Amino acid sequence: MLLLRANQQSSADALIEDLWNGRPPRSALAALQMYVSGLRRILDPGHSRDGLDARHHPLLPTVGSGYLLRVGPGELDLDEFREQAALGRSRLAAGDCQAADHAFRRALTLSRGTPLGDLTQADLPGFYGVRLAEEQLAVLQDRIGADICQGRAREVTGELRELCARYPLREAFHEQLMLALTATGRQTEALEVYAEARRTVVAAGGIEPGSALRTAQQAVLRVRSPLNAGHESCRSALTAEQGRLFPR
Repeated sequence: MLLLRANQQSSADALIEDLWNGRPPRSALAALQMYVSGLRRILDPGHSRDGLDARHHPLLPTVGSGYLLRVGPGELDLDEFREQAALGRSRLAAGDCQAADHAFRRALTLSRGTPLGDLTQADLPGFYGVRLAEEQLAVLQDRIGADICQGRAREVTGELRELCARYPLREAFHEQLMLALTATGRQTEALEVYAEARRTVVAAGGIEPGSALRTAQQAVLRVRSPLNAGHESCRSALTAEQGRLFPR
């Protein structure tokens, strides 16, 4: 909890609320103080041995009615993950898909598996894991987009099929799979992906797919891959491949 709020005050009340899922025992405050004391000994054993005031601990001081965990630049993997993701998106916006791809891959090496997956629901509220999982999937989606932009549509097709099966309501993955299939001459399969995605979305919510997925379908029907026109410089291989597959 303190790392998720690194360099920010975490009130005792908020920590108690989250640690006990809104049902704290009467001894919750005493237990929290005991946990913090244990953390302080782990983080800086010499501080307690020297008899210094625990409220002024160099890494985990008492601040107001709560605590603050001090984390320096580069010390928290989540911060580095977000920095690499932001770098990748800035490179992507500038049209440099190769540099963007490298940044996204570096971010994803820091975010393997299920976020906070080693903690049970009783230990940590589930919404923190959901938030981190959303960030992880967004970077994965960006990385695949950068791969396709660079002409690696064939390489990501299998990965996208798995992602579509795992996240059937995440339309962006279906859209990317349609793009990858179209770019490699598999237009019929791309339309089948759209049909299956549409059935799933309609069955789940009673609504049609979003505009991006519908636009992708129309692009496939026109035998044209719906790529962002701003990235011509970094997908020459894909453009050449499409020219070979779909001569005018």
